[in-house]
Amino acid sequence: MSKLCLKCGKELDNEYKCKNCGLKMDIYEKIQNTSKLLYNEGLQKAKLRDLSGAISVLNRSLKLDKNNIEARNLLGLIYFEIGEVVSALQQWVISKNIKGNENIAEYYIDKIHRNQHKLDTLNSAIKKYNQAIYQIQQKSEDLAIIQLKKVISLNPRFIKAYCLLALCYIHDNNIAKAKKYLLKVLSIDKNNYIALKYYESITAESQDNEEDLHRVDKVQEPVSVRNTPKKESRVNSSILQFVYIIFGIVIGLLVTLFLIVPGKVKSNTDEIHKLRDQLVAEESTFNEEKNTLEKENKQLKTSIEEKNIMINEFQSKTSHYEAMDELQNAIVFYLDDEEISAANGLSIIRRDDLKSAASKQLYDKLVSELYPKLSRNAYNNGYKLYIKGKNYKNNKYYEEAITELNTAKKFAISTDYLDDILYYTARSYQKLGQKEEAIALFEELVEKYPRSKFKDDAEDFIDYLKRD
Repeated sequence: MSKLCLKCGKELDNEYKCKNCGLKMDIYEKIQNTSKLLYNEGLQKAKLRDLSGAISVLNRSLKLDKNNIEARNLLGLIYFEIGEVVSALQQWVISKNIKGNENIAEYYIDKIHRNQHKLDTLNSAIKKYNQAIYQIQQKSEDLAIIQLKKVISLNPRFIKAYCLLALCYIHDNNIAKAKKYLLKVLSIDKNNYIALKYYESITAESQDNEEDLHRVDKVQEPVSVRNTPKKESRVNSSILQFVYIIFGIVIGLLVTLFLIVPGKVKSNTDEIHKLRDQLVAEESTFNEEKNTLEKENKQLKTSIEEKNIMINEFQSKTSHYEAMDELQNAIVFYLDDEEISAANGLSIIRRDDLKSAASKQLYDKLVSELYPKLSRNAYNNGYKLYIKGKNYKNNKYYEEAITELNTAKKFAISTDYLDDILYYTARSYQKLGQKEEAIALFEELVEKYPRSKFKDDAEDFIDYLKRD
């Protein structure tokens, strides 16, 4: 390991700690190595045309080590690839300022500046893009579409312009054109979040419409019911009259019993059969619809369960990335000797959200490095301010003492002097006349630290404040 500090260039002691800035080299080298690993990951994503993922990873790499020239130059190239020339130039200019000699960023900058016509074209595209945004805000999507088409003709790889143009077409319900431009974005950056969300949205809607149409057609299928032809008995009226004349009342009764009544019975029977056939057909249709709905319900439940699993995985990954971002910010503050800011950043991290052993080890090392030191310093400052308040009878000192003592409690790892912190915080509240806060802290002291040297005094103050 080098005997010179990588941050300020001064000499290190035997424990590889800088005599000038106090930085420990083992932590700093771990941070640099992590930054290089993230650069390699970003390079792989860029090769696979996952440009959005590469941008995210490279930004994390630069948070850890802002002097990582390779990561910064690659980030500039990716920005240039997706049409964001200003962001690309910004990264290359920073890279050039960090390392002026033998830096490929200088070649990229010169190549753009030498082609003044190309630079003017790109500037014009940016201006028209901004005009399109303003026109959308004014609800003039048709004018915005015209402007955005000019933008992509001037800068054919400007991803943001394609996404905005697709959104305008979605608003106009022109799904085919929206898909066309979203697919163009995905051909440049296959995992572009905005394009994927838009494409998923319009694809899901069109599938729902097709399913609805299919379902309607299914319901409206004609149901054929075979009706048994009704046989009507036709009786020659002349013969009947002849029979009635000959046989008189007897034949009339026979006709009533054997012709009219059976005819009515048969008519009723045919009607019953007809209704029964209709009922069977409707029941069959109902069963088909029921089976279809049950199948769709089962598929929907399965889809919901899968989406819940995806949501849980997404939330877990989100918590991990947020924790990593906070850890990286804390590291940056630590390297800049802003220990309070670094400790505050660490305090909002849930250790379980850090998934890798290396990140947990780095978190534990920073906590053990910062917390005891800050807690003890805050306690000493708080105690001194409390004594000043007593000596000068000035409430301002008690208020400042409470702030410092709360900081000491926040970062206290050991319980060796937590009873001291509680006692002097409670006394400060008592001096300020805030009885409820003082009583709560005295009671916490008595409950949690029954062997404390302040226990008896705390109990006396509780009785006094409650009677007062």
